[in-house]
Amino acid sequence: MTLKKLYFVLIFSLLSAFSSWASHIIGGEIYYDSLGNNQYKITIEIYRDCNSATAFDNPLNYTIFNADGSIYTVRYIGVFSQNVLPVVYDDPCVTVPNDICVERAIYVDTVTMPLSPGGYYISYQRCCWTGAIDNIVDPAGNGITLTTYVPGQALVAVHNQGARFINYPPLVLCSQNTLDFDHSAYDPDGDSLSYELMSPFLGGSLTNVVPDPETAAPYTPVSWNPTFTEFVPFGAGSSVTIDPVTGMMTFTPNLIGNFVAGVAVKEWRNGVLINTKIRTFGYRVVACQIEVPIEVDVTGPTELIEDCGFAGFIVKRTDLTTNLMVFINLSGSATNGDDYPFINDTLIIPAGVASDTIGISAILDLITEGTETVNFNVIVPSPCDGTFDTTSISLNIIDYVPMSIGAVDSLNVCADLGEGTNIFCTVIDGIPPYNYLWGPGNFPNNDTVFVAPNILQPYLNNFQVYVMDQCAKSVTSPVVRVYNQCPLVVPNVLTSNNDNINEFLIIKNKEDYTQVSIQIFNRWGNLVYENNNYQNEWKGTDQSETPLEEGVYFYMVTPNSEKYEYDNKEKTQYTLHGFVHLVKN
Repeated sequence: MTLKKLYFVLIFSLLSAFSSWASHIIGGEIYYDSLGNNQYKITIEIYRDCNSATAFDNPLNYTIFNADGSIYTVRYIGVFSQNVLPVVYDDPCVTVPNDICVERAIYVDTVTMPLSPGGYYISYQRCCWTGAIDNIVDPAGNGITLTTYVPGQALVAVHNQGARFINYPPLVLCSQNTLDFDHSAYDPDGDSLSYELMSPFLGGSLTNVVPDPETAAPYTPVSWNPTFTEFVPFGAGSSVTIDPVTGMMTFTPNLIGNFVAGVAVKEWRNGVLINTKIRTFGYRVVACQIEVPIEVDVTGPTELIEDCGFAGFIVKRTDLTTNLMVFINLSGSATNGDDYPFINDTLIIPAGVASDTIGISAILDLITEGTETVNFNVIVPSPCDGTFDTTSISLNIIDYVPMSIGAVDSLNVCADLGEGTNIFCTVIDGIPPYNYLWGPGNFPNNDTVFVAPNILQPYLNNFQVYVMDQCAKSVTSPVVRVYNQCPLVVPNVLTSNNDNINEFLIIKNKEDYTQVSIQIFNRWGNLVYENNNYQNEWKGTDQSETPLEEGVYFYMVTPNSEKYEYDNKEKTQYTLHGFVHLVKN
């Protein structure tokens, strides 16, 4: 099997003293950069236990192999830089062991490697691991191989640059605590990367501490002690997973001790695998003081509207054995007792109770204040160092602006002609969506409804809408007046012959108006009859009820309505002029 580019990053926290003078390796990595003109900058990073008597190799030798395993060149380089790494750990309750010290040496070399069909392998081997690693066989008698692959023309058309891991992992972990660690890598060429768990490789031994030259691939993976594998590096009861896309690693160690685990990053170009790198890292897992776990959350909305709904701050815990007093500090731009009901500064959760909820609502003050914040801070004593730990959550309070409503003032239709009309309202502010209740009658829940002609009474019909928002606040519209006013129709014949048929001048649709006035003139223009509140009672008489002679008479009919305040122009517009035949026989 052809070995792709392999890359080891080995970081392991030093334990106690170990058995061999050569047992000092903590880890390392190799990566390379293309400088152009077939030149590569090779970077080798080696990590060792500061307490070891074995110093860094100076010079360090490494070997470059052709694809067929033949040696291209053996290189010897001195230390470029050297420093002690900070001890990184994941839990504030951990007491860092005083014997942890990791030192890093960086070696940099420039070498010419023309682009070849099969590419090259760069390998470094050294004995031995630190001696007290718990999950691999005989660490003090075996060493490591760091290797990476430079792909050739069969895979790439140009010189490649190797991926390298970004973050330095923590050295100390708390047993049974879960750690999320970003194990992603960076690739200067922008190649696609994927991640998986993988065993590191062995290299070097007590009989060949510094192989010169290194041996060619393939390389042998480490041997795992019983119950340990590359997928279960922390042993039974522990778990470790890695997201193949993001490189985010989540693991929960269970056993106390020292463990190594390997993560491979695979480099893909145009869907073709061109390299695989392994990082091996080590942790010391210790028993930490367990902090009283307190969580806070919000039940209900995280944005409260004044006088609209409720929320609650939930305080949760997992240790139920005793009463727990927590201190509550409220901060933010909202004022305790003014913008929301007063909340005490202490809370006692009784033994056996897992959580308690403190209710909160926003007080309506009709003051424009904008968005105000409430920071709910729960403070508990820390069992680690006697200080206090704070867990916080926030919500916002926003102003409630009362609704205002406008509606169409009035409309005119003629139901007899089949005319209906839309009536509508406009609501602003409050908290939408709104519910609309129009009446009288049955109408849909909408800001605009249709009034059918068959429900209209003569003359004036009054409608209103009652609107409720999501805070159960309501507003009622002004009256919407719908006037059912059909045009007046005056007959042109009146028979005054006492047969009770067509005896009176009946003006059709008169009831659609507040009142109707009428004037009757003879052919010479003389006013013979006048009534300002006509009730369809004219039967061909003059003002004194003396019957008039048969003939043609002229009328002027003027409707009046509370909707209109007629000026002279409108009087002319709405006034009806015509003639009527008065027939006696």
